[in-house]
Amino acid sequence: MILSADEIGRSLAGSYRLMSRDATGMKAFEVSIAGFWRSFAAMLLTAPAFVIALAEDRLRAGLPLEAGLFADGGIVATHILALMGGWLVFPLAMIAIVRRLGLGHRYIGYIVAWNWSVVLATMMLSVPQALHVLGLATGSLAVVYATAFTVIVAHHRWFLAKAALGISGGLAGLLVVVDLGLSGVVGLSLSYL
Repeated sequence: MILSADEIGRSLAGSYRLMSRDATGMKAFEVSIAGFWRSFAAMLLTAPAFVIALAEDRLRAGLPLEAGLFADGGIVATHILALMGGWLVFPLAMIAIVRRLGLGHRYIGYIVAWNWSVVLATMMLSVPQALHVLGLATGSLAVVYATAFTVIVAHHRWFLAKAALGISGGLAGLLVVVDLGLSGVVGLSLSYL
């Protein structure tokens, strides 16, 4: 499941085109079974955002960053579970949804594009966290920035669903609600650990 530099470049460019409401972005993805499984390896590209999120959680918890980002096993475990859950829950839920909609034949292309959209979303959402960790934004201001980026991510996912599944804007909007809702449930569940 090794990603080539060419596939990374094409897939990120395709995802960016979809974010810009250009449906031709779908042509950039490899929608084979092998491409489907490799798209999950794109999770590795979110490692810098993972580190930033760890730093921000340590900051929020009042733990010194100097002690090391991986010093608190609980915070690290929670972030690993959130990362894995974020990459698995929605694609698993979509199996039932696309079957119900009669769109099973479009599932692979949709999830490949969705996985690559996660990379862009994670990079964007890590910016407010990084500003907070570096002391360039207060916690409240970082939340405002994160909310603005979440709106951009939701719009990206809305257009992606329309382009990849060939569905109406209303149905695509419903899928975005399911996507964000499942993400919230994963985050909330892990906050109790």
